[in-house]
This record gives sequence, structure tokens and C-alpha cells, in this order.
Amino acid sequence: MSPLVTTTDEHRAGSPAHPPASPPALHLVDVQEADPAVMAEADVTAWEIVLDRIELDVMRGERNLSRGLEFRTDPWDLPDTDIGPIPPQLVDRAAGIHRRQHALIEKMSETLHYTLRQQAVAEAASRDHGAAAYPVYVDVAI
Repeated sequence: MSPLVTTTDEHRAGSPAHPPASPPALHLVDVQEADPAVMAEADVTAWEIVLDRIELDVMRGERNLSRGLEFRTDPWDLPDTDIGPIPPQLVDRAAGIHRRQHALIEKMSETLHYTLRQQAVAEAASRDHGAAAYPVYVDVAI
């Protein structure tokens, strides 16, 4: 069991000779009572979860861009602000994800630019040739 979670028995004042009639309930330990090392480990875990979510979006973007697919992500909520600053052991990972994000943004920008140029050429070609106001049929029987 996690050091941040205790059972009712551990909080109950009384004689250990009287066993509880029902299974013990779980309670979160007050942060003030928790060991600083345990809290630091919890911060690392929280940051790993945040970085995992960001990296997953980057991976989806990279994959979809390379396949020419639409880019979608899961709904995003800002991470809790109470997880503290990023732990030193995760700084390199965060920097790597940040570099990948910027590279992905650059590739997406290039793709968008290329797509807009193609669209402009297609629109110009259709304007230059003048679309007929009525259907045109070709008699292939002749």
C-alpha cells in the first residue's frame, strides 16, 4: 500500500485486541504528515503523467502528419498547479518533448503552406479556364 494511503486501523485509537468488524476503509494521509521523500516521489509521478500526455499528442501528430491524416488530440486540461516545479530528473525528457513539439509545429506549418499553395493554383486554374454555366457533354459515338 502507498505511504500516502493508510487504513482506518492505522488511524483508529484503541486496543489492537479488538479486530474491526468490517474491512478497514482507506484514508489519504494529510500532506503535512507525509514524508518529504514520499511527496517528492508523488511529484515525479504527477509530472511523468503530464509528460506522458504531452508526448502522446506529439506522437499522434508525428504519425498523422507522416500519413497525411487529420490531426486530433484528446481534450486537454491544464495540469494541476500544485504538483510543483518539474523535478530535475525529468528536465531532459521535457526538453526533448519540447524540441519534438517545435519540430512538429514546423512540419505542420510547411504542410499547411504547401496545401494553401496547391489550393491557390487550383483556384487560379479554374478561374482562368472559366467554368461553364451549364453542363458540357462530349459525343463519343462519332
